[in-house]
Amino acid sequence: MTEISISHIPYSEWSPRAVADARRASQAQYVYGFTDILKSEAPMQALNLFQTYAKAGGLMKIARPVRRQMERAILLAEKSGEVLIEREDDSEATDENDSVSWIVRLPDQERVIVRTLGPRGFADIPMSELAAVVLEIRTSDELMGREEIYRSVLDFYGLQKLTALVRRRLDKVLETYF
Repeated sequence: MTEISISHIPYSEWSPRAVADARRASQAQYVYGFTDILKSEAPMQALNLFQTYAKAGGLMKIARPVRRQMERAILLAEKSGEVLIEREDDSEATDENDSVSWIVRLPDQERVIVRTLGPRGFADIPMSELAAVVLEIRTSDELMGREEIYRSVLDFYGLQKLTALVRRRLDKVLETYF
């Protein structure tokens, strides 16, 4: 396999601190916590943002009603201009209203930032970030086949196993962006 150099930065993880309980937080408390997390970790999937917030508040699992409250809070924050949300065509989302497909960032942050994997799972990487990695790989070798692209992406993120999830997400990236 060809040695490929991809320009990137280390993933910047948010240092957890106390936030309001996700089951009882107000709009202002949600937005304060969300923007604090986004300063370090954006752009990121909304669902990952919600999970990070909930965990900091002592909640390990987000029930559907709490997720709906968080979705309403982030949508209101988008309306007020406090955050930007881009809806991506993610293979793991049920539809465009699924917060898995919402990539959230602050208005002064770049739309796409290529980073190391950090504490994220492969499913947490925004599709646009994966597309930027695939573009770098394809630019270095235009004749590279699909399997080689998959392996190069896994190598970039320090992963070994080509799972069904990885294949689905990369197939979607190739279909959507290339």
